[in-house]
Order: sequence, then C-alpha cells, then structure tokens
Amino acid sequence: MDWWPTLERVQPWHWWVLGAALLILEVFAPGVFFVWLALAAFALGLVVFVLPIPVTVQLLLFAAFSVASVLIGRRYVGRLALGGTEGDEVNRGAGRLVGRTVKVTAAITNGTGRVRVGDSDWRATGPDTPVGADVLIVAADGTTLIVREISGSWLEERGRTGG
Repeated sequence: MDWWPTLERVQPWHWWVLGAALLILEVFAPGVFFVWLALAAFALGLVVFVLPIPVTVQLLLFAAFSVASVLIGRRYVGRLALGGTEGDEVNRGAGRLVGRTVKVTAAITNGTGRVRVGDSDWRATGPDTPVGADVLIVAADGTTLIVREISGSWLEERGRTGG
C-alpha cells in the first residue's frame, strides 16, 4: 500500500483527500467549522505540490493554516450574520415574525389559542381574543407567538361589558 501516507511521505493528493473528507463532514456537522479546515488542507496540498517539504513541517503548516483559516473564516461569517439581510433571518426562528399582524384561528381563551401565519397555524398566547380578530405578534417563545390586541369592534364591545 504505497498510496497510504506515512511519516516519511505525504503526497499533495493526501491533503486534497483530507480536504474533501472535511467538506463531507461539514455537511453533517452543525454550524460552519470544518470548511475552514478543508480550505487549509487544500492550500497545504498546493504548497506540497510546489515545494517538497518534510512531513513534520507539513503538519505544522496544516496547524498554522487551520488556525488562520478558522480565524479569518469566523470573522467573515460573523460579518455576514451581523450585516447581511440573509444573516438577519438565519436562526431567528419565530422571532422573524415579530411585528406582523395575523388573524386568530382558534379563540385565545385563558391566554392560549392559535393564529394563522402564512399557510400554517401557530400556537399563540395573549389576552382573550375571538376567532377572526387581528392581533399583533409582539414576541416569540420558541414556537409560541406572543400576541397583543389590535383595536377593533370586538375590543370596544369588550370594553363596554368590562370583559
């Protein structure tokens, strides 16, 4: 098995295979991390392709490239998450719905009911509200939307009766 890497010999394609394996691992891992290690492996493969360097130096370079790529990558991804419009929506879950006006589909009684958001119903908590009333989403707790009353005839009627 002369194709297997040894402590005396590591070929450039060994680093490229490692990079591909790290990219495959990235698909199954949460977040973005292994892609930076993969880039370090690909870069080191190019360096080893051009310059024949000992394996120990290759390993040290891989460590250095990995640290550098992770630091640069985290900085780049951090900017996307903070400044981009797509980054604003990532991982916000139900929080992205705050500020929308929705209809009550199952009356909110004793603080719990359902509202229609798009084509699906969501659990909602808030003041008692009849079916068909419009409410404003003011917050989200997991998949539960916290809603607030919006002025309407049912509110005025409720105010007259004290309910």
